[in-house]
Amino acid sequence: MAGIVLTVRFLLEMITVLGLLLGVFVGQTSAYKIGYLILGIGMTFIWSRYGAPKSSHVLMGIYKFILEVAVYAIGSIAFYQLFGTKIGIIYLVIVLVDLLLMYVLELQGN
Repeated sequence: MAGIVLTVRFLLEMITVLGLLLGVFVGQTSAYKIGYLILGIGMTFIWSRYGAPKSSHVLMGIYKFILEVAVYAIGSIAFYQLFGTKIGIIYLVIVLVDLLLMYVLELQGN
C-alpha cells in the first residue's frame, strides 16, 4: 500500500508541474500563458528546494503541510481553469486521498 501511495504522490508532483507548463500552450491569452510558465517554473524550484525529501532545506511538520496544500491548491485551480470542472475535481479528489494516506500511513519521512 505504501508503495502505491508514494508512486501516486510522485506522479501527482509531476502531473502538477506538467499541467501548469501545458497551460503555456492551451492558455487563452498571453497573460495566462506567461502566468502558467512562471507558476510551473516557480513551483518546480520551490518544491525542489523545500519539498523534496532529500533536499538540504526540506520543510518539516506544519510548514511542509502548508507547502503541500498551497502547491496542490494552485494545481487544482489551474487544472479547473485549463481543463474544465471534471478534470479539476478528479485531480482534487486524487490529491486529497493521497495527502490523507500520506499522513495516515506516516509516509512523510519527517
